[in-house]
Amino acid sequence: MAAGRNCFIISFPYFFTIAALVLTIFVIISNLEDHGILSKLYFMRLNTQNLSVTVQSNTVTAASINPSFPDFFQVGLWNYCQGTISDNVYTITNCSATHGLFYFNPISIIEQNLGISSIDNVPSQVDSALNAVKAVSYVMIILYCVAAIFTAMEFIAGFFSFHSRGGSFCTLIISFLAMACVVAATALATALYFVEARAFNDANATLGTTASTDRTTFGIAWGAAVAAILASIFWLVSICCGSTRHSSRSDVVYHPVDSPVGMRQM
Repeated sequence: MAAGRNCFIISFPYFFTIAALVLTIFVIISNLEDHGILSKLYFMRLNTQNLSVTVQSNTVTAASINPSFPDFFQVGLWNYCQGTISDNVYTITNCSATHGLFYFNPISIIEQNLGISSIDNVPSQVDSALNAVKAVSYVMIILYCVAAIFTAMEFIAGFFSFHSRGGSFCTLIISFLAMACVVAATALATALYFVEARAFNDANATLGTTASTDRTTFGIAWGAAVAAILASIFWLVSICCGSTRHSSRSDVVYHPVDSPVGMRQM
């Protein structure tokens, strides 16, 4: 009975551990393909169909400088993709190479695509939003990778928690570390790309840009964070309520003190 109850209790944190791991992996591999489901997962999409830039006091559209200039850019954890828009359908034409420490600076990418040294009409709010992109992106990548590693370790360590309080305690510590990393990474991603998207939307009158974040990707990211939190809570519950110790006296037979069996032999 105790073993069955133990398995039942531990099944809850195991379920949330697996959910956190799977969802975190989806966030990590988002935007790595130019087709298929991964191409639909991204942090932010920047619409540059109506982009206009000021270069040496001349304001021109991006298309007039480069007719093949992309209509949009979208960014994942390791790279960005670009493509065309037709009848409100977004088609990715190609993606950048992946980098171990990647950050998305759209102004720099736009300048490279247009073959110009600098854009003169970049609003201050866009500059401010991009100031911390590099540092925040690096920390975010590291945190997501560490979160995935800790969550995988949590899954493995969970096997040792069925019959050991020590194993349960180690699993709990690992789960807290995994939870902290995934929550911090998701909070950074949310702050970074929501602020950046708002800055480019506010710059619509100047640059002609619009930006949006992907609800699906952020839903997955926060789903991973919530699953990690619940996994930690249930690992804690498993320590408090799980029966991981077996009585060594279960086969002892007690006799009344005055019975012949229980009396000391003289």
